[in-house]
Amino acid sequence: MADSGVRDTGLISIGKGIYLHKPLHNANHLENLNSKGRSQLAESLQPPTFILIFTWMGAKVPHLLKYSNVYSEIYPESTQIIVRSEPSFFWGSKSTKEAHLQPVVEALELLGCLPPVLNCSKLVREATIEPILPYPAPRVLVHAFSNGGSWQLSTLGDILSCRARSSQYATVKFLPTALVLDSCPGHGGINGTLRAFSGVIRSPILRGVAKFVIRLIYLYVALRRKFSFSRPRTALDHMKARLQSVDLLPWFSEDTPRLYLYSMKDDVVPYHEVEKHAEQTRALGFLVTQEKFADSPHVAHAKVYPQQYWGAIQTLWESASRVKEVTTSDG
Repeated sequence: MADSGVRDTGLISIGKGIYLHKPLHNANHLENLNSKGRSQLAESLQPPTFILIFTWMGAKVPHLLKYSNVYSEIYPESTQIIVRSEPSFFWGSKSTKEAHLQPVVEALELLGCLPPVLNCSKLVREATIEPILPYPAPRVLVHAFSNGGSWQLSTLGDILSCRARSSQYATVKFLPTALVLDSCPGHGGINGTLRAFSGVIRSPILRGVAKFVIRLIYLYVALRRKFSFSRPRTALDHMKARLQSVDLLPWFSEDTPRLYLYSMKDDVVPYHEVEKHAEQTRALGFLVTQEKFADSPHVAHAKVYPQQYWGAIQTLWESASRVKEVTTSDG
């Protein structure tokens, strides 16, 4: 059933909490972008073929529209796929998580960004998605918010890595890809996790159950670490490591730059956790940029510092494109 909450927003519901925003083909003059700091260089670069956005847990349509609309202004030629994050995703089984993200996979197939399969859901078919590429070699910008969005991104990466062999993707080099990590990843401890879940569960009863389960999980992990000779690998550990993999998504490479956006006043994911992950990623050989904000709350940096925030994202895409241009000329 289509999501009535996106009516008249430009978003097309293709699954539960998953939306498609088609490119604005006729938007050649972008008078409204001066406040966002769009540079002349950005106008001369090829835009992303598609922008994949994974929201923070509990984000509503009005929240995600604030980001989708700006992306439409900066890159009007880009298709957007937006995935909302809900608490139920984290309690689900592996098969449930894969089924939840299946519309994303199907949409990417129909866009020509993945090798095709035969079947797709009714909602995706009704979205009348047309291929935008003759082969699976898109220019990709990915934006993940908080641990919730990062978790879904890493899950999608796992799905796509199992779905097709690398030989099924066209061997096309020099296409820019970039990753934005907003307020993530990090381990906020039990208090940060409780705040993240408590803020999005309205029912006092369900909120109490969630808090109880979270405390049990933390107790279980603590006991395993205490009585195990080797440090047990948690789901959060897997997610953080997946974000540092060369093939996080099938179009990514060692040249894919990462941008970390975070704040010293984040009370859900501490800034030193984000910085630790950024330093580890840089040590692995990736191009890493960090944009630290002084006092913006969790996932609210764009609201408090819009020019700095969107300027950093545009600079990231310019950097990704320059890396490919240099690689092409050297090759």
